[in-house]
Amino acid sequence: MNKQVLGTRVDLVTRDESFSMIRDWLELSGGRPKIVMTAYSEFFVTALRDVDFGMVLEGADLVTPDGIGPLAAIYFQGITKSSDHAVIKFLKGIQTGAAILSGRVGLPVSGYWLFKTLVGQAGEKGWKVFLLGGFGDTAERLSHKLRSENKELRVESDAGAQNGSEMEGAANEKVIEKINRFAPDLLFVAYGPVKQEKWLMASKGRLNARVAMGVGGTFDEALGKIREAPVLFERIGLKWLWRLLQQPQRLPRIFKATVVFAWLVFAKSLRSGKK
Repeated sequence: MNKQVLGTRVDLVTRDESFSMIRDWLELSGGRPKIVMTAYSEFFVTALRDVDFGMVLEGADLVTPDGIGPLAAIYFQGITKSSDHAVIKFLKGIQTGAAILSGRVGLPVSGYWLFKTLVGQAGEKGWKVFLLGGFGDTAERLSHKLRSENKELRVESDAGAQNGSEMEGAANEKVIEKINRFAPDLLFVAYGPVKQEKWLMASKGRLNARVAMGVGGTFDEALGKIREAPVLFERIGLKWLWRLLQQPQRLPRIFKATVVFAWLVFAKSLRSGKK
């Protein structure tokens, strides 16, 4: 079900639904790759000022709610009327917070969860996996780890662009050629948020892959550089706190994804009441 958060599209799908969609796409033959984007709060804030990025999200085949932010925004919008007084909307914001802590807004469909689930079945299903990006030799190290865990898995990797200039020109051509020779069923790109999504959409027509997805810091998490959040933290919407405890340097990003995002959603509801 298609929803709007801060004017940007997100698909309200469950984990099972998203996996089923991707599995069906992997069984298709030919055509351009299906593009999956896992959108967390920062994406919607960025799309407000970056029109091109907003169009990239609109053009994806699937945009999942990655993190509690978009799910909470959808819940808040569902219980709020444009005619509600500002005080009522504020109280409904508190109600939304309670719903988050009680696990009633839904479970995020994160890039890490999709990666782990899809790669976990890739060996058995015969799906070929390509890991692109990460810092330094991250993709190569992760490919070795995945092979050691599953001998049936066919996986290839490339460090890809290590800076902005390498995302185009001759260096980028070599990366695309390598991907296309391997012809992966699943292409995971870790070029960093926004950059990887823009690269995927710009390259879509030239990629010989069935499904392609941007995964941000997933490679680091899969390698164990970042400890996986306990299930409870994710269910009650506090995965951001878990990440902050491990990576205090992420505070500006987390502030944007929590405080700034929540304020923008609330402010938008106030503007809609004045129309």
